[in-house]
Amino acid sequence: MALGPRAKTWLNRIGAFLGLAGVVFVGIRLQGYTGEIDFRRMGAASYTAIIALAGVYGVSNLLLALGWRHLLHHLGAPVSRPWAIRTYAISQLAKYVPGNIFQFAGRQAIGVAAGIGNGPLVKSTAYEVAALIVGGLLFSPLVLPLVVTGLPDWFGWVSFVAAVAIAFWLIGHLGGAAFCHAAICYFGFLGLSGLVFVAVFDLAGGAREFALYPAIAGAYILAWLLGLLTPGAPAGLGVREAVLLFLLGGLSSSPVILLAVVIGRAVTILGDLLFFAGGQVARRSYWITNERD
Repeated sequence: MALGPRAKTWLNRIGAFLGLAGVVFVGIRLQGYTGEIDFRRMGAASYTAIIALAGVYGVSNLLLALGWRHLLHHLGAPVSRPWAIRTYAISQLAKYVPGNIFQFAGRQAIGVAAGIGNGPLVKSTAYEVAALIVGGLLFSPLVLPLVVTGLPDWFGWVSFVAAVAIAFWLIGHLGGAAFCHAAICYFGFLGLSGLVFVAVFDLAGGAREFALYPAIAGAYILAWLLGLLTPGAPAGLGVREAVLLFLLGGLSSSPVILLAVVIGRAVTILGDLLFFAGGQVARRSYWITNERD
């Protein structure tokens, strides 16, 4: 059923409102974290590192947007790359609103307003969550040396490579090109997220042995996945922290782990804000270009 101009306007407003609600909750969250970080212990180099890592994380969100675009293409609802990035950036911050589902509702509203059917949008959300779950589980072998005493580090690496090779072979044969491209994007986002946390953990004074970095990255990705799957936890709040304390307890003291978690939260929130701001700039540029045309 075709939507009228008024319905499209309201759906766009709903999507934008959910994004702005996320901005409010992000501000509250950042204010809370400023009281937990001892800024006196951090110099200019640390601040520079945090900003740089936030920028990397913000850019990594592009992979999520591109993965979603590939899923829509796979489902017969192709959209332009700029539109997918703008829509994802606007709606993504709503994940910080309690309920952990409003980012999907925002995308649904904006997508329907753009003329995309409810069916492909709902399916794209289901496929995205499934791709993130499978992608997160592929990193879990890296954590084995942290939970199994005496297990060599190379065993986690070998298991990880084997799992990734098998998974992408199956996806390529069963899912088609567009779905495979989406899976690569989601897998890349998870990998970059893990690397960002490794840098944060090092910045907080955690274990600095290169051989342990893959396990630390895997621990963060697994914690992120469990946070994603926990109903009602905005952006996995509380869940990731508990999982990381359990998995990394043998590498560093609890204060160091908690400091890494707090800095990591600040980095991801700032990164999401940068991505949101980039989406707003892209949307304004798009409107100006269309008006000139």
